[in-house]
Amino acid sequence: MASFRKRGDKWEYRIRYSEYGKQKEVSKSGFSTKAAAKKAAVLIEEKLVKGGIREVRKGDVLFEEWLITFKRIHERQRRTSSNISARNGQLKLIERFTGYKLKDIKRSEYQIYINELLFDHDYAKATVNRIHGEMMAIMNAAVTHDELERNVLRGIQIKKEEPEEKVLFLDRASVHALLKSIETASWPNKAMVHILLFTGMRSGELLGLEWADIDFDNHVLHITKQRNQHGIGPPKTKAGVRDIILPATLVTTLLDFKKWQESLSHNWLTPTDYVMVDHTGKPFYHTKPQDLMKNILRDAGLQPRKSAHILRHTHAVMLLESGADIKTVSTRLGHSTIEMTANIYLHVTKEHEVKTLLNLENYLKF
Repeated sequence: MASFRKRGDKWEYRIRYSEYGKQKEVSKSGFSTKAAAKKAAVLIEEKLVKGGIREVRKGDVLFEEWLITFKRIHERQRRTSSNISARNGQLKLIERFTGYKLKDIKRSEYQIYINELLFDHDYAKATVNRIHGEMMAIMNAAVTHDELERNVLRGIQIKKEEPEEKVLFLDRASVHALLKSIETASWPNKAMVHILLFTGMRSGELLGLEWADIDFDNHVLHITKQRNQHGIGPPKTKAGVRDIILPATLVTTLLDFKKWQESLSHNWLTPTDYVMVDHTGKPFYHTKPQDLMKNILRDAGLQPRKSAHILRHTHAVMLLESGADIKTVSTRLGHSTIEMTANIYLHVTKEHEVKTLLNLENYLKF
């Protein structure tokens, strides 16, 4: 049964309950009226009947304490790359919500925090989405594991007008200039450009590529893994595990590159099965494709960019402009959905649609 008393100009409720045969008490003060204190006390009494004091104390755990438990539950279930991204978001959240009980993280205060990230700190919308996504995972897990009654942060608004991100790719003339320039380049540089340009692989997939992944007889390349600074792991998405048909010119280039490696391999200190190695047999480090591309583009008389991804975009655009359908391009790139491919190459797909309609008109002419 609850009792009430006035302390100064505020009201307090006290509720006595029994736990393991012992009489205990839970109280809370700070209510402006006795009616408000009674209303709150009724809810607490209902929770005591429903689940005892544990039900009452749901959400009392500190954010940083729950995060430790959350990580123990989920980190082993995530990919290494996902954990890295998650930790970046967790660091921002800890910076802001250390000392908060889970139940004291209010929706209004959290929305203000999101707005500050977007507009005061000028974070990209995608970055804020990742931080918020991690917060939602943390709070939802607290509900699932009975540490919080409900997640009040559902439906938070993350809106920011941003300039449309431009996809950088090489046009046909630039591709010709690039291919002509690397004819006299070192074999690792030449092979890297040919592989990325004619497969659309991600640079991490390129780094994880081994000679056993290439079926020279059937002109097929099997992508099953990627490599980064943390080691070998699965591709970025489930759709990233895929087979890519290789053009005959690329197969010839790869066979010549393999022969070049074999002519040097007797001098290598450590034998390796990786495709992308330098003349000493040392596998490319995780940023080498990006580092090399800047000089390769410069040598071709093109704007130097420290990005190997430009060749992935170029591959996709070349396919679309040559008449490939969006499904084929999406599958070849290893995108999780066709929509993702269409959104990235929207400006190109519009041009492709116009060409397709012209082809249709020509087809229907007698």
